[in-house]
Amino acid sequence: MAITSPACRVSYPSVITPRAYADGDAKYSITRMLDKKNDEDKKFIESLKKQCMAAIETKWSNEKARPRLPIIGHDMSPIKDGDQACDKQGIPLAEKHPEYAGHWIIRAGATKAPVVVDRARKAIESANEIYGGCWCRVNLNAYAYEFNGNKGVSFGLNGVQKIDDDEGFGSAGPRRVEDMFEEETSKVYTFSDDLMDDVPF
Repeated sequence: MAITSPACRVSYPSVITPRAYADGDAKYSITRMLDKKNDEDKKFIESLKKQCMAAIETKWSNEKARPRLPIIGHDMSPIKDGDQACDKQGIPLAEKHPEYAGHWIIRAGATKAPVVVDRARKAIESANEIYGGCWCRVNLNAYAYEFNGNKGVSFGLNGVQKIDDDEGFGSAGPRRVEDMFEEETSKVYTFSDDLMDDVPF
């Protein structure tokens, strides 16, 4: 069953154009940051945990055959702890991404393009509109998998609704005109009549 998240800040969005990684085909994906202290986010996390358990129980009726990794908190869990989890090289996520501190980190992906809309539910077509640091609601579903001896549960990406802009993470975010240019109030330079007479065409 699909479920929609509360508005939250997102990281590494590739929802308009899929991104290819060295270990696989190009996919659409997005990472969400859910505040550990926010009551609405806490309720959503509990709903996700129930969906993960339901997906696991449906795929593996035999309890002994189920994956033993915890759904939340472990480095390989689908719901990662932004304060404690590490990447595959053992580097803490919060060290690489200070904005992850105090949040649960959830990634969702898909091979099929997700629906991407604005607050008015009008389609967004520009990849620049969805950037790391903006606020979005994300529709996703939990699913269990077994591939090449690996078992687990992950999240499928169905749709993204942009809710608001915010400061971009790193170099992400829209470039503002006021940050690039100063307002020009002086008179624009023009050729004098004498100079124009010397122009050979």
